[in-house]
Amino acid sequence: MSEDKEEKPPIWGAFCSALDTEYREAKEITGASGLVHPVEAIGVDDKGKRVVLVSGEYNPRVSALMRGDVQATMPGMKVIVARPLAIDLAYAAKKMFFTEEGTIDVSKLLQVASILQEEEDKKEDMFTELFGEPASQLIMSVYLSSLPAKTHILNLVEQFGFLDWSKVAKPKDSNFIQTATDLLTQFSNMDNLAGDREQGICPVPTYELTESDWDLFHQNKHIDEIQARLRDLDIYQYFFPPADSLALGLIDRGMATDREVLDGFALAQTQGHQLSENAIVPDVDELFGIVEALKANGYAIEGEFSTELTDEGRAVRKVVNIRPSEGLIAKISRVMSVKVDLNLKDLLGPK
Repeated sequence: MSEDKEEKPPIWGAFCSALDTEYREAKEITGASGLVHPVEAIGVDDKGKRVVLVSGEYNPRVSALMRGDVQATMPGMKVIVARPLAIDLAYAAKKMFFTEEGTIDVSKLLQVASILQEEEDKKEDMFTELFGEPASQLIMSVYLSSLPAKTHILNLVEQFGFLDWSKVAKPKDSNFIQTATDLLTQFSNMDNLAGDREQGICPVPTYELTESDWDLFHQNKHIDEIQARLRDLDIYQYFFPPADSLALGLIDRGMATDREVLDGFALAQTQGHQLSENAIVPDVDELFGIVEALKANGYAIEGEFSTELTDEGRAVRKVVNIRPSEGLIAKISRVMSVKVDLNLKDLLGPK
C-alpha cells in the first residue's frame, strides 16, 4: 500500500458517489427518538429524495432500527442503510483453512501452531505468506477500516456467541487440533451477512476488497470502475435492483402473482431503490412483461396455485440469495406480508 492509513481518505466518499449520492462526512446522526446513532458517512441524493446511511453499529438489528428512527425525522426523504463489516470469521475460516473439496487443511493448522511460537514482529508476515491473499484482505480490512475498535470487538464477540461450545472438544495434552477443527467447522457453517439481509439492510463486506480495490476507492477517480466493483460484490444491486432479479426474488419468497410483483416494484421505488436494467431477461423493457418473460425463458412456471421457480430459477437464486442485495428482497417481501396480514384482519374483523 503506497500511503499510510492516516493519509488515505475514507472509502465512503467513493461509495456514496458510486450510488449517485453526495458524500457528507459524519460520525453520528440523531433520530426522532433523540438517540444519537453512529455512522461512517451519509450520502444525499436531493433529486431522488434518497439518503444513504453507512452505519457504524456492530449489530444489524440496531442498524435497522436506526433507519426507522432517522426516517421519522426526514418524511420527505427515503432512508436506506448499509452496514460495513470488516471481520467475518466464517469467510476467513473457509478461505484460509478449507480446501476446494470442503475439507480442513490440517497441515495449515500445524503451521499456525508453529507460527504462534515465533516473535511478534514476525507473525504477520508469516501468516500472510501462509494464507496469501485472504490473509492480506483480512488485515487490510481491519487496518484500513474507519470503524472504531469497539465495533470490531463487539462484532467478534457476537460471532463467537453463535458457537455451540458443547460441540467443541477441549484441548488435551496441548493438542489443539481437534478443538481448532471443531471451531473452524462451526465457523464455516455460519452466515454472518444473514442478519443484515433479514433486517432489510445492505451489508458491506469490506473483507472481500483486494488491495487494488482499496486503492480504487481511496483515489475516488473512476466512478464507473467503482460501480462495477460494487456490482461484482452484489452491493450495487441493493440500491439499483434489476427489475427481473427483484421479480425472481419476490416469486421465490411467495409473491407469486403479476400484481404482487408489480406492487413489489412500486414499494421498492417508494423506499428509495431505483430499478435498473434487467439482468436475466435483458430484452424485456416493460415491467408488466417481466414475469411472463421469466416463464418463457425457463426461470419460472405456472404452478397449481401460483407462479413458482423452476430448477433453473432456483439455481440463479441460490447464487444471489446469500449476497448483500438479498436484503432488499427480504425488506420488500416482509413489508408486503405485513400489509397482507393487516388487510386480512380488516376483512375478517377481530376474533
